[in-house]
Amino acid sequence: MKEDCELLLSYTRRGDVPSLSALVRRHAVWMQAFLRGLLPTVADAEDAFQETWIRVIKAAGSYRGGSVKAYLATVARSAAIDRLRRQGRTISLDADEGGGASALEDMPSAVPTPGERFESAATAEEVQNAVRTLPDGPRQVLLMRIEGEMSFKEIATELDVPIGTALTWMRTATMKLRRLLGGEECMKTGN
Repeated sequence: MKEDCELLLSYTRRGDVPSLSALVRRHAVWMQAFLRGLLPTVADAEDAFQETWIRVIKAAGSYRGGSVKAYLATVARSAAIDRLRRQGRTISLDADEGGGASALEDMPSAVPTPGERFESAATAEEVQNAVRTLPDGPRQVLLMRIEGEMSFKEIATELDVPIGTALTWMRTATMKLRRLLGGEECMKTGN
């Protein structure tokens, strides 16, 4: 399997469309989640996802080496910011801060019930809504770290902030999410 760098260079140098397709498939999931976290609607995120790849295609020669994921995150973040600006919104980098059942009957099913599927979807939506309430800096760091799987060094470089700021924003994001999602009890009890 080709590395990301090889795929991107194969497309940029020779116009190898299958390489670009492989790159899109490989990065689609994290990039879509990253954009959904930055933008207010799924439709905005889908549009920004398409815009990201259009920009990658148009500026095929702008990649200068290094982490392809960081490069793609930079292009995606730029597409999201431009989309928000066109809508009259901005992203600021300043943070504000038992009863007789057998063991077999008690065993959970491998297939989720409709209620469990609903609960899981509701939990995911609750988490997405909580992430959207975070200040922009902490939200971007959280999404780049979790969805983009970027290192803190890459995040700090991308956001043009000291690495300590990126680490602080991550801590801010996780603490606020714990409060918003009711995770403080786990912290107090040690679970």
